[in-house]
Amino acid sequence: MSEDYVPPPSIGHEIGVMFGFIGLMISAMGLYLVLWQLGQKRSARKEAERRQELSSRGFGGEKSVDRGIDDGMA
Repeated sequence: MSEDYVPPPSIGHEIGVMFGFIGLMISAMGLYLVLWQLGQKRSARKEAERRQELSSRGFGGEKSVDRGIDDGMA
């Protein structure tokens, strides 16, 4: 049984694909982080506007504990 020797394929392509995938995932995580931070800033801005609106209407000027209201958490 004489078979011709077939060398194993080069792993250079496989390593290139692996590092390419890792690089793509790191880039995707970075993009997600940026989008997440933008969303958080937008949400915080909306919350600040909502609180300002409530305080201008007379709600939430001080904490309920300061006014002597028991919220049942103590």
